[in-house]
Amino acid sequence: MKFTEHRDSNILSVKKYQPGLVKINDIEVHGSCFLNQHELVTDWACHRLSELNESHLQDVFSLQPEVIILGTGETQAFPAPKLFAFCTQNGIGLEVMDNAAACRTYNVLTTEDREVALALIMEASSV
Repeated sequence: MKFTEHRDSNILSVKKYQPGLVKINDIEVHGSCFLNQHELVTDWACHRLSELNESHLQDVFSLQPEVIILGTGETQAFPAPKLFAFCTQNGIGLEVMDNAAACRTYNVLTTEDREVALALIMEASSV
């Protein structure tokens, strides 16, 4: 899926998503990552939804988002309820969707200048 929106080149946005690849501006990322409008972390240590824990979310909290858009892979799946509670306790919303929808939603929210973070779980290849 290609995104064609024209934006300020200093703002990080998703230009393309396909299974196993997300293109953030001109940077191709092949693994789990998280970002906001100004910072991209390409080595997020969460490679499967079953691994997601408070420490992984705290990594994303470092971007100081109002809401985290969590992409759970090619299909939407929900993390443990305690992780929703953890986010709420920290004053941060957590929205969960498949990676393609998460990328689209992130781009829309950044055009509204929202303090949003996108966290994408991209399963590690067994190859």
